[in-house]
Amino acid sequence: MKPSFDALDEQIKQIRIDAWNNRSGPRVGDFVKMPDGALLRFTHDWGDDIQTTSPRQPGDQSFYFGHGYCSFSGSLSSPIPKSDLFDTGASQDGPVWFFHHDSARAHNGVHTTIPCRIYHYQPQQKDPA
Repeated sequence: MKPSFDALDEQIKQIRIDAWNNRSGPRVGDFVKMPDGALLRFTHDWGDDIQTTSPRQPGDQSFYFGHGYCSFSGSLSSPIPKSDLFDTGASQDGPVWFFHHDSARAHNGVHTTIPCRIYHYQPQQKDPA
């Protein structure tokens, strides 16, 4: 039987959200509005660059919500420079999952949403060399 999200899961979620909100800059799980208007999510942080979800496979996404972080499973797009990202100051709920009552075992995931920042990707003009 699939577990149901309950009051204990809500407590776990709120503790993790507090830690999540203490992180600065773009985080795996946050959203980015691309120049073509597509809204993607960040998937892997490489330091100076960060990858996004694949716009060609939008259903291939899973974000696990740990204590103050998200980890991603699914299709990736190419990395983009963090220096070309601008925080819009807006947020949007993003779907995530974690283990019911924090008990890691098969078929024990519960699904919810968390507040994610929204960034705008504006590629900077490169000087011709």
